Amino acid sequence: MAEPDFEIDHYKDASYPPVASHYHEFYEIFLFVSGNADYVVHDKMFRLKPGDLLIIPPAIMHHPIFRDFEIPYERYVLWLSPPAFDTMKKIDPDIDYFLRPGHAKTFLIRDSVDSSRARFGQFEALTHAYREESLCYHSEGMADILRILIGINRSLYNREHVFAKAQKPSVLSNALHYIDLNLSGDLSLDTVAKALFIDKYNFSHMFKQNMQISFYQYVIQQRLLEAKRLLMKKEPISSIPAKCGFSDYNAFYRSFKKNYGVNPREYVAYHIKAIHGEVGGLSLDIDHQSTES
Repeated sequence: MAEPDFEIDHYKDASYPPVASHYHEFYEIFLFVSGNADYVVHDKMFRLKPGDLLIIPPAIMHHPIFRDFEIPYERYVLWLSPPAFDTMKKIDPDIDYFLRPGHAKTFLIRDSVDSSRARFGQFEALTHAYREESLCYHSEGMADILRILIGINRSLYNREHVFAKAQKPSVLSNALHYIDLNLSGDLSLDTVAKALFIDKYNFSHMFKQNMQISFYQYVIQQRLLEAKRLLMKKEPISSIPAKCGFSDYNAFYRSFKKNYGVNPREYVAYHIKAIHGEVGGLSLDIDHQSTES
C-alpha cells in the first residue's frame, strides 16, 4: 500500500494467474462484481456471488481460487490503513462494530439486491474520484469510506441482510481450521494428515494446489501472525515461542527475522514509535505474498 490512508481500484480480468494465500497490514474491503471464483479467508471458504462484500482485517490470510474464466473476474478492492481507521474511530467510536465479538469472523456479507446496487454506486464513485484525483478527493474519499463502513455496521446491527455462509467444510477448510486451533502443538504434515484421515502426499499436493504456498509455509505464516498479535498484547517475549509452536526462542527469532527483516524486540519498538507518531507510518516489509486480490 503506497498511500498513507486508503487506495481503491476497479479490476476486470479475462484471465489471472493463481494467487498465493497472503495477508496485509491494512484492512481490505473487496466488492465482487462477476466471475467464477471461491474465496478463502482465514479458515473459511466462500463461493462468491455478484454483490458479495468481503471484509478482511489486517493479518488475516486470504486468497481467491478461480474455477474458470468464462465470466471475467471483476471486483473493486479498497485498502484502508490502520491509522486512517483509528482516525475514523475518533469521529465515531462505533465504526469498529464489524470487528466486535460475534461479527469479527463474519468476513462476507450478502445483502439484498437493492443494497448491493447502492454499494456498487458508492464504490464506482469513490474509484472515479480517486483515479481522477478530483478536487478534495482525499477528504471526500475518507467520508465515502466512513459511509461504506456505517452501511456495513447498520446491516450487521439491524440484521437486514443475509449472512453468506461458508461452503460445507472441505478437506482444505478442515485443515485450515485444525491449524488455527493447534498453533502451539504439533503441526507436522504427518500429524495433520492423520487428523484429517487423508494420505499425507495427496494432502500436501491438494494444499499447495489450492493455497499456492506449501503446507509448511502456511503454518509458519500463521504462527508468526499469532506471535505478532501476542507481541502487540505485551506478552513476555520469552513465552511466545512455546505458545506459537516454535521449538525454542532461537528458532522463533530466526523465523521472525527472516520473514519480517527485524527481530521481535525491534518490531515492538517500531510499533510503539509508530503509535506515538515518531515514525512516518508502518512501512515494514511484511507482506511477502501477492498484494493482488
